[in-house]
Amino acid sequence: MNNIFPYYFKIKKNSSTFLLGIVFLFSCTDSKNEAVFFTADLTDFVVDTLYLEKDTLTKSLPHELVFLEQNGKSFLFGTVGRRMYQYSYPSGKLEGTVDFEIEGPDGIGGFVSGSLITEDGIFFISDQKAIIHTDFHGKLLDRYSLPKVPEERLAVNFSVVNGNRMHYDKEKRQLILADVPFVLKEPNMVYKDWVWKYDLENRLAEPISFSYPEIYNAYYDDPELGVYAHTFLDIGNFHLVSFPVTDSLLVMDGKSTKWIGSKSTTPLIFQKGKVDQDGGYTVFSPSWKTSRYKWVIFEPMSKLILRYIDIETKVSESGKIHNKSSFILHNLDFETIAELFFDNRQIAPSGFATPNGYFFKLLNPDSDDREAYIKVGLNF
Repeated sequence: MNNIFPYYFKIKKNSSTFLLGIVFLFSCTDSKNEAVFFTADLTDFVVDTLYLEKDTLTKSLPHELVFLEQNGKSFLFGTVGRRMYQYSYPSGKLEGTVDFEIEGPDGIGGFVSGSLITEDGIFFISDQKAIIHTDFHGKLLDRYSLPKVPEERLAVNFSVVNGNRMHYDKEKRQLILADVPFVLKEPNMVYKDWVWKYDLENRLAEPISFSYPEIYNAYYDDPELGVYAHTFLDIGNFHLVSFPVTDSLLVMDGKSTKWIGSKSTTPLIFQKGKVDQDGGYTVFSPSWKTSRYKWVIFEPMSKLILRYIDIETKVSESGKIHNKSSFILHNLDFETIAELFFDNRQIAPSGFATPNGYFFKLLNPDSDDREAYIKVGLNF
């Protein structure tokens, strides 16, 4: 790893905002030691850069990887489509790839809508019919039927889109996965069984239920403003649900449900997309100008919850596209402690954890032979 920025990564720091935030952060608080809110740029907290090799068959590496230890060595694993990459960590050397079969006894299916790499192997959501479990060499270990949903759900879509990552509990042999609407429809407003907890040992699935807030009656047929994002935190057994036009997070722990404030300091504009007919097809087109609250990330080293917001995208007179995004930071008491701004055209808004830091991918590589991931230090 390298403790400097790649030369192609241009940083625009708001030093006055950052310093002001630090002054507030270390100012006196009351006897309860409440968190003091500040704003800054995400790039102010970059402390290192990791480079991963690319082979000649690879166009782009994944945004998210998984850190695992095998036989006393440290590795990063990631998938793009049906290919899995294995890297030595922290050297970034490509150790090998595995191409998973589509058909046959080890086939994972023709349409894979999500995957999860764990120490027990890889889980794939296959053809909206099954969860396929394989080992690290591509051999099929087991197949589990996906939960059956009622007709009023309309088009089922078990998927990891929009930050709806799967979660695996090794001890319980339990998988959590989400059924994510392509677009929200009126019958979906009374539907509740969006997330499922799957007992792999007994092949039983039970729903984790929640409803859309009433305001989403105004956002039918929009592929951005009608799609929730679910995250499970095993620390505290919390289920967090982020809705795209709601400035709060839904928090469930199996015993109670509550809303916690999670609002950007920047005014947001929510603009619904449009529906067009193209021949015999219906085309749902989101507005590229709209703001939207997106998914939630947990950073385990600092024990912080990061809510991603795509604030605005503008086109200048010269035709250049500018984006403004941010992460709202919460501690495990759900206090809001910071908002960190960045450009999602330069820095990927999802990343991965390692034992010594959290990494986000840079999106404008300077080489065909490698890609860069910046490590951020959020230990306030």
